[in-house]
Amino acid sequence: MVSLTVTKEYEGRELFDLLTEAYPDFSQKAKQTSFKKRFITINGKDAAGSEVVNEGDVVELYLPGDILGLDLMPVIVYQDENIIIVDKPAGLLSRSDTGDVNAVDMVEYYMKKRGEFNLDALMVPFLLYPLDEYVSGLLVMAKHEDAYLFLAEAINQRRITRYYHCVVKGQADESGELMGYHLREKNSKRVQILSKFKKESKPIVTRYQKLAQGETISLISARPLTNALHQVRAHLAFGGLPVVGDDVYGNARFNKKNGAEYICMWLKSLVFEVGKGHSYAYLNGRRFESDKHSFPRCAYEQGLMESVER
Repeated sequence: MVSLTVTKEYEGRELFDLLTEAYPDFSQKAKQTSFKKRFITINGKDAAGSEVVNEGDVVELYLPGDILGLDLMPVIVYQDENIIIVDKPAGLLSRSDTGDVNAVDMVEYYMKKRGEFNLDALMVPFLLYPLDEYVSGLLVMAKHEDAYLFLAEAINQRRITRYYHCVVKGQADESGELMGYHLREKNSKRVQILSKFKKESKPIVTRYQKLAQGETISLISARPLTNALHQVRAHLAFGGLPVVGDDVYGNARFNKKNGAEYICMWLKSLVFEVGKGHSYAYLNGRRFESDKHSFPRCAYEQGLMESVER
């Protein structure tokens, strides 16, 4: 959600015109669609675009930054000679094979400016794991091959812990542990979660704690103990708590009814528990936090975000 407080210079203007000037890359068609779908409010009420604004009015846009045309440059949370951790906004790809703007290329540009990039020496950004385009939060990249091999082993050995804030459909228990078997579908980006072992499947474990409860949705903190493609969202759906906005594994009808067009996940925290006695011991015990999230209006209307944004 992006909040805009009207200043004196814009008093007396129509809201549609104000947004056109404030966000010049927010297309006319996208604005019209956003008003129609109730993604924009003024002083907490549905906006139509024709309202005349006054100084002090608060306009809230429940949209990811790319729709508004905002700068999607990820914020550097931490970096040293071995790793870089960035806070990726919703709407930015983690990586791309087709030349689209993405976080890996942005980090590569940053390394080149600092004189750290050297393709021959494999001093390039190695992405430890991706986040879906509309999932915001912390991305970890190694700056050279040795660091990547260490971090990849650490995450597979559960020595790097990830905590995702997820808005899910239904009434979540105070805490829970989900178990199952993960199977990647052939010739597809989808996965299956199974209750029993099947050839080529692997066991997975996901734990969660409830953070807030709404009327029809819950906010939870989910921790994948294992590392598998789409594990959190697919496993939560398997466990009866589909992530809001996820039409692949979740409930598309519920999502549409609640105006949730994007996956409501946020990689909020990372904790390194990598041990001592090696060259990466300085990371042991370090915790990093994300400030970037993008959730739909229903998460705010049902009071889920109060504890997060306090």
